[in-house]
Amino acid sequence: MLLELKDVNKTYDNGQPLHVLKGIDLSIDRGEFVSIMGSSGSGKSTLLNILGILDDYDTGEYWLDGKLIKGLTERQAADYRNHMIGFIFQSFNLISFKTAVENVELPLFYQGVGRSKRHAIAMEYLDRLGLADWAQHYPNEMSGGQKQRVAIARALITNPQIILADEPTGALDSKTSVEVMELLGRLNREEGVTIIVVTHESGVANCTNKIVHIKDGLIGNIELNDLHNASAFGTTTIMK
Repeated sequence: MLLELKDVNKTYDNGQPLHVLKGIDLSIDRGEFVSIMGSSGSGKSTLLNILGILDDYDTGEYWLDGKLIKGLTERQAADYRNHMIGFIFQSFNLISFKTAVENVELPLFYQGVGRSKRHAIAMEYLDRLGLADWAQHYPNEMSGGQKQRVAIARALITNPQIILADEPTGALDSKTSVEVMELLGRLNREEGVTIIVVTHESGVANCTNKIVHIKDGLIGNIELNDLHNASAFGTTTIMK
């Protein structure tokens, strides 16, 4: 099992306690393409932050590739993130004063990879995503779909085992959203990357193989998708 949460709880205290996650049990195996679906305030973003080691939990256990993730130093957490996890965000999180290729290079810069090598690798990833001709363009010169593909290239460049995508289509039109989800699906199928997408959109969730519903900090039903017999907005089969 690549990721496993056992009875995970998280409470924020901003003047008064807010119990956001209420005993989460969740297992995700290597190579799965999973969506975590819920409305605003359901706890899905908090869950993603814990999976991405961006936030700690209060009680329970989080196991990542056989390692208990709890009470890590910031350096240890950053090391896990840099080598195991790639992030894709709704707002792209590109640096406006850096070109597309410079944005894609950044994770390798933090790993200490030399300039010429990281540039060559970044160009390979941009080429794979059809953006080689846009390598020297800045984010404000690109469309939303192009910016999200740059963000995906940046997430992939360290060969992570897991991609965490937080509302990756939230800033995109419907046609571009389908293209981005098809791209993520292809990465999952062809390269075996474990992909976890947080979304509130059923159309996005239906592009994944498994849909985990979260409501009021609790896991509800889990659905399995037969993507061979369903479109991006197709039907699902309830598992439990």
